[in-house]
Amino acid sequence: MKRFAIIAALLLAACGASAQVMKFHKNCVVAHRGAWKEHKIPQNSLASFRAAAEMGCHGSECDVHLTADDSLIVTHDVSYHGMVLKNTKYADLVAIPLKNGEKMPTLREYLAFVMKQNRTKLIIDVKNIMPDEHATKIATETARVVKEMKAEPWVEYLVCNEVATEAMKGLTNCRMAYLGRYRKEVPNMHPDSVRSMGLDAVDYQNLHFYAHPEWIKTFKRRGVHLNAWTINEEEDMDWFIKRKFDYITTDYPEKLLRKLKYKAK
Repeated sequence: MKRFAIIAALLLAACGASAQVMKFHKNCVVAHRGAWKEHKIPQNSLASFRAAAEMGCHGSECDVHLTADDSLIVTHDVSYHGMVLKNTKYADLVAIPLKNGEKMPTLREYLAFVMKQNRTKLIIDVKNIMPDEHATKIATETARVVKEMKAEPWVEYLVCNEVATEAMKGLTNCRMAYLGRYRKEVPNMHPDSVRSMGLDAVDYQNLHFYAHPEWIKTFKRRGVHLNAWTINEEEDMDWFIKRKFDYITTDYPEKLLRKLKYKAK
């Protein structure tokens, strides 16, 4: 009996530790590529995530690409110092450090860093790099690594390639938000199309919500999680706060947190 009591106590302790993971900051602020702008540090760096977490953001967004030697890396642009990411080996990329001296992080390194805290989520933008096969590989490999590292409690995804999205759905239990397109409206952004894709979250550029305020009501009625990007002006922040968006993605998380009067505890 004593042995069973010890096992039960250990299980309860483990459950308690897991529960601690879910105590994320209760606000709508997502730092776009981390809190980099006002801190003058590189986007998507470990330092930019740390800054977002320390100031109390609910989430911090990052971008994931795949190199020529199948390394998942955290960076935004399709090239780095003239080197096209998908045609370049990771060792060649890290030979040139970021402006703060960090090396370009792998997704594994980024996740390990994020998992050291339990207050700020990581919102991963799975990049849509054509052709569909390459975009799908980025998506499925990202989901595999996140699951392998047991990082899912910390992670949500942003996706815009429909083929990659379908392939990814069976590999993760994390929330996946459909991104639509930059500036250009596409049919799949309509609420009915989002529902047919089996997704319960969207993250559209602000201009699409301005053009279709009726979508907001439809999405809310259907229980769809709403995010908008990239919301940098105060009047835009006010517009989305008034409409009670779940997430507001911004390059100025400090400004939005002040507007919300949120103080990290």
